[in-house]
Amino acid sequence: MKEPLVSVIMAAYNAERYIKKSILSVLDQTYKNLQLIVINDGSTDDTLKILDSISDKRIEVYSLEENRHIAYATNVGFSKVRGEYVAIIDSDDVWFPDKLEKQVRYLTQHPEHQGCFTWVTLIDENDTIINDKLPELYQLFAAKNEPREAWLRFFFFHGNRLNNPSSLITYRSFAEIGPHNLFYIQAMDFEYWVRFTKKFSFGILEEPLVYYRRVADPQVNISSYSEVHDTRFYNEYNLIRYHFFDDMDAELFVRTFREFFVCQDSRSREELLCEQAFLLCRPLQDSSVPSPFGMLKLEKLMSDQRIAVLLKQKYGFSTIECGTYTGKHVLNDLYTQKYPDKITGLEHWLDLTRQHIQKQEGDLTRQQEEIAGKEAAIQAMEEEMKALKSRLSQQEAEIRRLDRDLQIITNSSSWKITAPLRALKDKISHTDQ
Repeated sequence: MKEPLVSVIMAAYNAERYIKKSILSVLDQTYKNLQLIVINDGSTDDTLKILDSISDKRIEVYSLEENRHIAYATNVGFSKVRGEYVAIIDSDDVWFPDKLEKQVRYLTQHPEHQGCFTWVTLIDENDTIINDKLPELYQLFAAKNEPREAWLRFFFFHGNRLNNPSSLITYRSFAEIGPHNLFYIQAMDFEYWVRFTKKFSFGILEEPLVYYRRVADPQVNISSYSEVHDTRFYNEYNLIRYHFFDDMDAELFVRTFREFFVCQDSRSREELLCEQAFLLCRPLQDSSVPSPFGMLKLEKLMSDQRIAVLLKQKYGFSTIECGTYTGKHVLNDLYTQKYPDKITGLEHWLDLTRQHIQKQEGDLTRQQEEIAGKEAAIQAMEEEMKALKSRLSQQEAEIRRLDRDLQIITNSSSWKITAPLRALKDKISHTDQ
């Protein structure tokens, strides 16, 4: 029998460095009956020139006049599918030669599955294997075969671990799931596989069949780590969770999440809606606060009087309990989240003010001490001046007394009689000299 046709979709934007190697890894598959649909997403480099240089009748190239991003470009590729199976490869990844052959065989042998994924080997921009440099990512994609209930739980509580370029699904499932949601960029494939798993099961070939490239530059690879990419994925993941239960079969929901129910006996439509809202309120990943998207579900439920009564009577949840959710930082409330910083800043300002006042008080104390020291010195000088004046007054009195005594002596008869003798003495003293 002729091998069923496999349609391979590749969206490419400014992929001149890697696209030829990626395309050749598809064309060189041991499985030959394939249709390679390449969507040139408004590239401005030599991507289109490289595509034109590859001659193979299995390639179909479609060029968009402007860059529309990966979800739109991939949907264009979906519209060109003719095969019984659909696969996706990024323009910088590389397939092992027997990837499609092993996957088609697996799906033929497991008709209960409508999809198949594989493990990957991580490579960098230079084709160097980097499994040991990114062990968490490597282990993330090394998934085991699990029931789809287990996969849905993982998707809801943790996120994605299916490698998009390793996928192969049946056209039947593809036709029912439909195209990608154009809103999503970072989590486009994750949103698609959540929808897929709510309807179909899949298997994992537990061996690496894809070289999955990780390029450090976020401008080159949308899967690379960056603040923008991580933030976008987190926001898109929240929205995916918000719609997680929208079209999920009730029995599948119960089988998948019953162990996490608030009330294990919940079965009615209204009760399951309450359980879904409580699940959505659970903190996401490492967060410690309820999800705002779960609060939106609860808000809607509480506007229905019957369900509001049910929430109160069966689940013990009413306005008071709502307050425990809304009293936490669940939104991007930059002002209130920075309020502690504002208080800290105020306290810091007060500390600086206190330190300034203490310094001024210290300076004032030192000045007062200096003034007191100067006043004491002045007082000591004044007392010394007073003592000197007293001594001067005493000396002046002594001089006046001696002057009076001298006048008495010089006016006396004895002083006058002895005058010749004193003159003779002076003359004798001058002669001796």
